[in-house]
Amino acid sequence: MADTRGHVEGALQELEALALGDARLEARARQLLAALARDPAAGFPAAVASVAAREATYRLLNNRRVTLAALLAPHIAQTVARAAAQPTRPLIVVDKTAFVFGGEAPRTGLTRLGPARQGFDAFVALAVSSARQPLGVLGVAALPGHAGASDAATWAQFVETVDGPMAAQRPIYVMDREADSYALFAQLQAAHHDFVVRVAPGRRSPTATPLHTLLAQAPVSTTREIPLTRRSAVGVPRESRRHHPPRAARTATVTLRAATVAVARTKHTPRALPATLTLQVVHVCEAQPPADTPPVEWMLVTTLPIATAADVDAIVDIYRARWTIEEYFKALKTGCAYERRQLESREALLNALGLFAPLAWRLLALRTQPVDAAVPATVLDRDEIRVLRELVGPTRLHPTATAADLLTALAILGGHFPQNGSPGWRVLWIGLQKVLDRAEGYRLARADLAAAPHASTSDM
Repeated sequence: MADTRGHVEGALQELEALALGDARLEARARQLLAALARDPAAGFPAAVASVAAREATYRLLNNRRVTLAALLAPHIAQTVARAAAQPTRPLIVVDKTAFVFGGEAPRTGLTRLGPARQGFDAFVALAVSSARQPLGVLGVAALPGHAGASDAATWAQFVETVDGPMAAQRPIYVMDREADSYALFAQLQAAHHDFVVRVAPGRRSPTATPLHTLLAQAPVSTTREIPLTRRSAVGVPRESRRHHPPRAARTATVTLRAATVAVARTKHTPRALPATLTLQVVHVCEAQPPADTPPVEWMLVTTLPIATAADVDAIVDIYRARWTIEEYFKALKTGCAYERRQLESREALLNALGLFAPLAWRLLALRTQPVDAAVPATVLDRDEIRVLRELVGPTRLHPTATAADLLTALAILGGHFPQNGSPGWRVLWIGLQKVLDRAEGYRLARADLAAAPHASTSDM
């Protein structure tokens, strides 16, 4: 059914090989991660048990021997191991996000973004399976400030930092329009990296013909339906809303065309790069969107083959996996409340990010557990499963429950109505928190009973 490792123990496994050069710092980091795993959105004073523990938390996060890279290293190693265990080539989704913090008082090392707003940008690389299951974080690189669009060299440098440990798995890089850069494509191709990147439809060929004009002349490879998730405007920065406007959930019927084309070097690109690159291009276009709804249109450049309709379909599905990192950012910013942290310096915030990054992955992974597997030991242990069964009723969670049964029960406990579709990670996490709180009491009561004279634990 499950081993004795529960949610908190599973989170601590991500710090198993932590090396800060000081055993006391390492123990303190594990203690803080365990406390945050029980309630990632809690403020630091609420998460830890005492004033002394709170002071120890702030000393840890402000310690110069503690760094984002050192805190992330053991989780990255675990991520690489999970990727290596995949039966197919893993995906590496790379994106840039802005971390924005409130408060009038300036915080050391942050860029002022406006009244009561300051922050920094960061690249994040997330490993994802071909089945769109998040495998973990492969890298986080904080940029000097909130710089808006980053140049190609910055993107390329970050890709090279995450590629080393993953080279043996031959990953496929997936990026959105912000990575639309001839120089980046040239570097990736020269390094024999496969990629799928969305570009502007107006990007031109050597004959100055826009790509969407060239692709309109290509034969139709296939027509398919693509489910589109709901996109809310609440809590989304203005720049992100411009690229990804709010929309209702719906299913779009799209036409796929594909062709091998030469992409021209732009005038601002270094002349040392090739004058043209030969790439495959896949055009995804919705011919008849609902009224007052912008059509789906993706122009994807790739190094992957397009010989068959199945090849083209696979490229579209690879790009669709990119949305996993948007869900990861939600887990980090909302589920872990990272942008509400009141730490006073960039260094302390980055150290906190090193702890929250694996926790956000666990939040997201909870929602995407394989539905045909046995109850996953890394989500709940035996005690927690027993508590969950008592809370939702044995008819909803029988002894031979599958992972799908477990997640359904957690979602119901979190307030989800099955008629509303698949549960999101928020309601699953609410249900999990209720289980963790009660399981702690259950274990304490069992320990007290076991310590009593002539006690029997047969009913526990």
